Amino acid sequence: MNSPAEPASPPVLDTVSLSLCSLAHPLLWALVLSLSATGTLTAQPQTSAYSRAQQAFATQNFRVAANLFAEAAEAEASTPSASPSDALLMQAKSLIRLNDFTAADSVLRNQIAAAPPSSPGSAQALYLLGFVLHRENKPMESLTIYTQAATIQPPQADDLKIVALDYVLLDDYADAIRWLKRAVTADPKNADAWYSLGRAQMNQGNFVEAERDFNQTLALSPEDSKALDNLGLSLEAQNRTDEALAAYNRAIAAQARRGHASEQPFLNLGTLLNAKSRSSEAVSPLEQAIGVAPKCPRCHEELARACLATGQEALGTREMEQAVALDPRNPRLHYQLGQIYRHAGLLTKADAELKTSSSLYGSHSTPTDK
Repeated sequence: MNSPAEPASPPVLDTVSLSLCSLAHPLLWALVLSLSATGTLTAQPQTSAYSRAQQAFATQNFRVAANLFAEAAEAEASTPSASPSDALLMQAKSLIRLNDFTAADSVLRNQIAAAPPSSPGSAQALYLLGFVLHRENKPMESLTIYTQAATIQPPQADDLKIVALDYVLLDDYADAIRWLKRAVTADPKNADAWYSLGRAQMNQGNFVEAERDFNQTLALSPEDSKALDNLGLSLEAQNRTDEALAAYNRAIAAQARRGHASEQPFLNLGTLLNAKSRSSEAVSPLEQAIGVAPKCPRCHEELARACLATGQEALGTREMEQAVALDPRNPRLHYQLGQIYRHAGLLTKADAELKTSSSLYGSHSTPTDK
């Protein structure tokens, strides 16, 4: 893989065979996200603590599970004749479910130190540590660990996906796309990998490819509202307005059916309607966006534009004021509010906002995106 512009070159997974179809080890994320503690490395000693930890993990009581798996690991360490278990690995998985990545990091390093270097247990712990380091925003360390894991056991599609997302954190989208393509080749039914590939393609301005990837995501997961929303963005970038509007509306309907609301499809729908001089239609979705995310400055900004375009000056002014209050360091918002005040004849207020905008932009910059 190409080296990003970092002090040290990232590890090279190309040294490992990536013929993933025949790999035998369990999927990493199936283990992480499983609601049971089954599918472990070896037959587990059914100590009281370990059995209760399994039950707590199965019922999603992850804090209790983490404590009990730790107790089981301590008991095993103090009993030389005890058979090795995956108590530390399961403790780490419990901590990950609690988003306690610092603690999971420490537990996994203990597991790696305790396991034979080339054992399946060591490989699983390394792959899981690579994921944890990614979540800790340590992409270079994550890539190092993934390379170490790959020397023991080849990566699965989900592992390749996290490798790619490490490159996203390094702002190396070319390598991210390359590894995501390997992930979807390894597992063509991995909807999340297809979605991540679409996002990376969009970031690179590859909107036709992004459209293809989001459609593939939707073929696997038709109710994925994020994929529908991003499909809309990729279509909008290709000036296919009607199709983009339809995709945003599908995203809104899908998230309603799933009982999960995000402001993004409402915002994207309203923003596109504003851009196409259909502001009267934009008001409703933008109000719904604010209902979902009252502290979203962009939502208030777009609603202000819609209100002003439809003759609702007072409401438009209030919405832009709210946008400025929520994002006071944004020079564009101060500039727009200054123009609104100037149009209303409030020259003192207008001058103050324009002065603030100029200061934030810098004395030699000209406000843009008006």
